[in-house]
Amino acid sequence: MRKVIRTDKAPPPAAAYEQGTAAGNLIIVSGQVATNPATGAIDGKTIGQQVTQALRNVEAIVKAAGGNKGSILRCGIFLADLDDFAEMNKAYKAFFGQSVPARTTVQAGLGSLRVEIDAIAVRAPRKKSSRKSTQRRK
Repeated sequence: MRKVIRTDKAPPPAAAYEQGTAAGNLIIVSGQVATNPATGAIDGKTIGQQVTQALRNVEAIVKAAGGNKGSILRCGIFLADLDDFAEMNKAYKAFFGQSVPARTTVQAGLGSLRVEIDAIAVRAPRKKSSRKSTQRRK
């Protein structure tokens, strides 16, 4: 029932975990940091830039599992410094637009990292087939 989600559009796991897992319509995304998957380096000097890159990584994993940005229901945000909250919040809102997911934000010991973001999403509903019935003419 559980399916492992992997994509090269997000950084590979740095330890014993998967980028994401899915079961039924549920998608769980492991914590993502601001690593650029193309370079392997942290992308962005400001917290806003790092939040945006981490969210791009989350979105890539959600897409690989059959969801999209709009199907993200909840994010957990872990900040090294709660003084970064206002800038993180601005970047979060800019990334999602008007429909922001539910969120929890906490301070965490992240070593040299400034932010980590995990997520819960659902697979996008499949569009119903619009088959046109063809009738044979006699």
